[in-house]
This record gives sequence, C-alpha cells and structure tokens, in this order.
Amino acid sequence: DPHRAIAFVDYEHWFYSCKNQFHITPDLTGWRQALEAEFAIEDILVFGDFSNWPIAETLNDVRAITNHVISTQQGTLYHKKNMTDFIMLDSIYQTAVDRPEIGSYILFTGDGHFQSVVKYLKQRMNKRVIIYGITRSISGRLRDVADEVREVPTTTSVIRSRFQMIVDNLAYVAQHDEIIPSFHGTVTAVARRNQVEEAEITAALQQMLDEGLVTRKDRRVAFNKTVKVISPNWDALIAAGYWKP
Repeated sequence: DPHRAIAFVDYEHWFYSCKNQFHITPDLTGWRQALEAEFAIEDILVFGDFSNWPIAETLNDVRAITNHVISTQQGTLYHKKNMTDFIMLDSIYQTAVDRPEIGSYILFTGDGHFQSVVKYLKQRMNKRVIIYGITRSISGRLRDVADEVREVPTTTSVIRSRFQMIVDNLAYVAQHDEIIPSFHGTVTAVARRNQVEEAEITAALQQMLDEGLVTRKDRRVAFNKTVKVISPNWDALIAAGYWKP
C-alpha cells in the first residue's frame, strides 16, 4: 500500500546543513504534519549523535515527533559519519524485509551512499522512495534513483527566518541615533552581520514592509534634507512574535 509510509531521518544532515547554510533550526513539527497530510505514517526513525552542543539542545524537539531516536554516538571521531550511515542503512534493509506492508519509504538524507538502498527498495521490493534533503545538499546520484526529491527548507521559510535578523538589527539601531537605517543600509548591515546573502535579506525586508511589520518614514538628517528610513512597527512585531519588549 503506497499510502502506508515509514520515514528514516539522518538528523545530523538536516540540523547542521540548516545551521550552516541558513542559520535556522529544522522545522520538525511542520515536516511531520506535512507528511501526515499525505501519508499514513507508520513510524519515523531519527538517527544522529546528540552528544554535542548545539544539536543536543534540539533532542526534545526530535522526541516531540517520534519515540524512535537512534543514537549513533561513537567513542572516536574516525568514521563517525560513516557509522551513522551504516546504522541507518541497516535499519532500512531490516524494515524492508520485516514489514512488507509498508509501501512508501521516506529518506531524509543527501548522501550518495544511500543510492544502493534506494535501488534495492524500488527494484527488488517494489517500493516508492521519496528523498527529502537540504537545498543544494543532495547528491546527484541520489536524485537520479529516487521516485521523488523534495528540498527543505522552502524559500518561504528561509525568508521568514530572516525576519528575526532584521528585527535584531532594528533594535540595535534604535539605541544609536547616529545610524540612518535606509532600506539598502539595513540589508547590507544585516547580511554582513549574519553572513547571509543580501538577496535573502532584501526579499525578507520587502515582505516585512508588505505585511506592515516595518514601515518607511521620512527622517530629517539636515536642515533642508530628509531621507526614507526603515522604522519598526513594534506593536505588530510583538503580536507576530518577533519582538519581546
């Protein structure tokens, strides 16, 4: 039954890729809800080494979406990632044999090492295989063999994650009268401070303007000169959860 599905998650791939590329944490609850809207999810198995900060801080979030968290912690750093892959691969193969009623396999990984198990599930076991992975971090070999590839985070969630960066900058600017927070100046400052693309901050700031979270106001900078500056709508930002006074 293709509607009955089971998911296997390489959480280290998800967590560290989100952190390093997008400066956000995985949206675990949203992901599970999206799966449940499409499949009858039999189980979600999450694999990872949760022994180090900051990934350890998210363990409760992981446990909120599944009871099956498989620790891959090793005593040595050597071949550590390969061990995570090995444990996850072994679990997938065992499930394919032990649970023939499962029709769809959802693998959250970007690693090309999983190419063989995807082929096995599809060709030998006649299963549907969907790959979830981080944008720009999915192996081409894996893409070629999967039935479907889905990338996260979505563009929308990336843009919204930049809202907080902008709010933090505006709060800092509010304490420094000498700073003139023009649109372009805000974009440049936030992108540089957070080491993210200016295009993402530009899109986020424009969306905040569209939603009324920030406004453009005239500000006098000299006797006969005014400029347009970005001004926070603190009430709207508080209501939206982006600011706590």
